Amino acid sequence: MKKLLLAAIMAALVAITSSVFSSEPLGPRHMTVEGQLTGQKLIGLVPEGLRFDGLSTGVIIDGLLAGATFEGVDYALIRHDGVMVIYARYFGVAPDGATLAMTLKGFMGEPMPGLLEAMIDPDYEQPDVDIPVHGAAWFETMAPQYAFLNHTVYAMSGTLNPAKGAIRSVFRPIAE
Repeated sequence: MKKLLLAAIMAALVAITSSVFSSEPLGPRHMTVEGQLTGQKLIGLVPEGLRFDGLSTGVIIDGLLAGATFEGVDYALIRHDGVMVIYARYFGVAPDGATLAMTLKGFMGEPMPGLLEAMIDPDYEQPDVDIPVHGAAWFETMAPQYAFLNHTVYAMSGTLNPAKGAIRSVFRPIAE
């Protein structure tokens, strides 16, 4: 029953939240990423909440750097209020062979008291819903053709489906 209730609440939050993929036109330096969670290492309960590391891979499917691949680690913390705090580090390779590093910081979901307690229940199953994720990203590279990335901040909005491990995010420059 808890699983169904949590899934229904998460689905309602997604429906209430405005679309993360807005209808405004994307600029020449936007990026759309599709990714997949490939593994997870549970650290356990810490004073701040439930900590785990998630391994993920992804590809930029359109926009700047289309075709680039990324892999990395999402250092995640489910706080006591149910919001997930994400700090992630990725390594990427552009189609032309240039290497890139990306740091991402953000949040997943809305406050949901009781989620942390439900997640530590041995019967808990990840819900099959797209949960909103938002944050900011910074890139680093030595490649001269992408040097502008070293001083560009990107806003990121997207979704994560915990049951499927599916990630979809749009990155838009907010400061260049």
